[in-house]
Amino acid sequence: MKKYILSVAIITLMSVIASTELNAQIRFGFGGGMGGGRYYNRPYPQRRSNNNQNNQKKEEVPKFIPTVDISFGFGYPNVDKYLLPDLSPGYVKGNYSKTGTYTAAIDYQFNRFTSLGLLGAYGTSSVPYFAANAGPTDQPVYNGTLTGWSVMTNLKTYFAPVDLVKLNGYFRFAGGINVWDQKITDANGLKQNNISDPSEFAYQVSLGADFNLSPRATIFVEAGYGKYILAGGLKFKF
Repeated sequence: MKKYILSVAIITLMSVIASTELNAQIRFGFGGGMGGGRYYNRPYPQRRSNNNQNNQKKEEVPKFIPTVDISFGFGYPNVDKYLLPDLSPGYVKGNYSKTGTYTAAIDYQFNRFTSLGLLGAYGTSSVPYFAANAGPTDQPVYNGTLTGWSVMTNLKTYFAPVDLVKLNGYFRFAGGINVWDQKITDANGLKQNNISDPSEFAYQVSLGADFNLSPRATIFVEAGYGKYILAGGLKFKF
């Protein structure tokens, strides 16, 4: 829990830094100078000249070009493990084994602050079930395995224009469906058929930050909840 809180604090701080950088750029790079003021024995055309200079500076902001972003990441831990059922009374879970969560996304960045696309996630989790009174040398009575594929609509909103800063914060809101392959088998490998699958609703809500390595490549880190708690990866712009 302390690691999770620390990660959220770090990402929030980076987001504040990005917003501060943007404000500085807007004020000193894009916003023009101070207003004219009154000058002794100086005609009005001088004030119009200042306005022309301001307009020229505003025109220096580059035109936004939409991009298609493809990203690959790894999330930790695989939160799907908590969806493996309890076989109570009389049984307790052993140690979990898990793979993933692996993620991939394709998004259309249609303006400087928003992108929309699809987020996919994959992971597996397994756990042995022991009799409640089992000794240290006893074998599990059951073994449970849960494999999950998820496809979610992925909305990202950025704190600053994506093409004007090197460090940027964002919110991720993703929702869609889970496709499960769940198996609970006994010591002989026979599948138990009276176990229902988890919910088909998939989601991920995160606060993250992008570190732009180049105009086409970005490292991202984020913290949230849904399919994972902490995640990181690479994003490429096309």
